[in-house]
Amino acid sequence: MTTKTLFRMAVTLATLLVFGQRGAFAASVEDVTVNTSSLGAGSSEVFFFLTGTGGNTATLSGILLGGGSAGAVDLTNTTGTGTDPGNGLTSGVSLNDTTNFLNVFAQSFGAGSSLTFVLDLTTNVVSPNPDQFSFVILDPNGNAIPTSDPTGFDNLMTINLDSTTPTTNIYSDLVSVTSPTAAPEPSALFLLASGLLAFSIAHKRFRARCA
Repeated sequence: MTTKTLFRMAVTLATLLVFGQRGAFAASVEDVTVNTSSLGAGSSEVFFFLTGTGGNTATLSGILLGGGSAGAVDLTNTTGTGTDPGNGLTSGVSLNDTTNFLNVFAQSFGAGSSLTFVLDLTTNVVSPNPDQFSFVILDPNGNAIPTSDPTGFDNLMTINLDSTTPTTNIYSDLVSVTSPTAAPEPSALFLLASGLLAFSIAHKRFRARCA
């Protein structure tokens, strides 16, 4: 191996290290909290929707009920591809619209102080009609929590997957959304320095063998 070859390898490595880094999170990750303290006693129900044809996936994890309890999965209204067949509010929910336009997961629950979850969405964009994630909560009387949703469906929140950084639309003061803080990653300069150090060591060994 020549010095020129070693140098080319070092340049290639440095380029990959600087430009090949990716963020610690997917394109759209949100921490969602819904104040459910006003729902009262009885069985409420939450509906999660993923609609469209973009082959997107919505994953809900870290679901907490704020002292409430998970009820039965509503198999009558749960439909589509990738829907969690088990007790989603305790094990997590996954929706995927690769095959079906309408994908729904529905489950009853006894309300506590809040419903919280981490929402992770892929962002495959379909134009002009993007995929959409949304959810609705029914109170124990079967009425949707009223919202300002302009469609009239009383969605508490919607996200149209119309870009790699889609906007979260919130239609109720009961809902708050924050973005998680990305885990720290090694800086590009640190990685570049590591690569150049490896090159230097390899070059010294090469010269020692040739001496």
